[in-house]
Amino acid sequence: MPRPRIVALVALALLPACGAEPAPVSRPPERPAGTLVYVTDGNRLTAIDVASGRRRARRVSAVATCGPELFVTAGHIVFAGLRGSRTTVFSIPVALDRPPVRLGPAHQFVPSATPGRVWLAGTDCQRRRMVGVEEVTVGGRVTAATRRRVPGTWVAAAVRGGLVLHRGRALVLWDPRTGRTARRLRLAAVSDTRGDVMVGCTARSRCRDVAIADAANARTIVARRRVESDAELSPDGSHLAAHVLRKRRWSVVLVDTRSGTVTAVPGARTGRTYSQLAWASTGWLFIRGRRGGILAYHPGAPRAVRLPLRLPADAPAFAAG
Repeated sequence: MPRPRIVALVALALLPACGAEPAPVSRPPERPAGTLVYVTDGNRLTAIDVASGRRRARRVSAVATCGPELFVTAGHIVFAGLRGSRTTVFSIPVALDRPPVRLGPAHQFVPSATPGRVWLAGTDCQRRRMVGVEEVTVGGRVTAATRRRVPGTWVAAAVRGGLVLHRGRALVLWDPRTGRTARRLRLAAVSDTRGDVMVGCTARSRCRDVAIADAANARTIVARRRVESDAELSPDGSHLAAHVLRKRRWSVVLVDTRSGTVTAVPGARTGRTYSQLAWASTGWLFIRGRRGGILAYHPGAPRAVRLPLRLPADAPAFAAG
């Protein structure tokens, strides 16, 4: 067979089949997108649309001035504040275009494993024991409830199989629907969850090693490099954003939740400032660094980009949606 014919056949073999298109290359989006949410003094709740820079604020009477715990789920901000002498949980759209919906009083509240739902435990933090738990939607509809006493001192998180509780120095998985305690977990603390995936520090390492544990199959992956335990899971659960301290300098890294491999986030060194981290539902990671400045990074991007945004000094924490 003549040599030119061989070359032609090889070239044809490398082309995609007739009518087919080459497989698309996954690239991170060019422009950061998402919503940053924070609380400032005077019970002022503010949301910033990152893409447009538009800010919207709403004064809500229940927000504690010291900055309550808040998170974003299914496009809603869930927050709590004191109403009378009780901690009361509320929900409001991230657009802040409607008044808050009262979800109920609670000793504690954590995101449900189902997006758009919240678990409320107990009714009053003045009581020594937590009695009663319920799962409610961000619209206020109750999806599960029981008057059972919570057999633990603290609700660490929620997974599909139930609530993760602190019992003494151990973590246990408790099903509020049946009242059964399933098993002890291998983690000493939990910092974040996504479905059945939990992030926390391991008990045997005295909380020096961070691990990703799956409550459904008991599989545990330990980060291959020492990182801080207050880590945050990406929306799809594929990455873990964490802090690293080296020679008194802070930086941000990503941990692959399948392999435990740790990679640095280029351009995310914050020096002596301990940064705050928050993932948006868009897949962008937002980093609050020096003087309230905001960096944005998407896995796969060449480096973090600095946004023309700054959070005020009286905003103790922020969330993203």
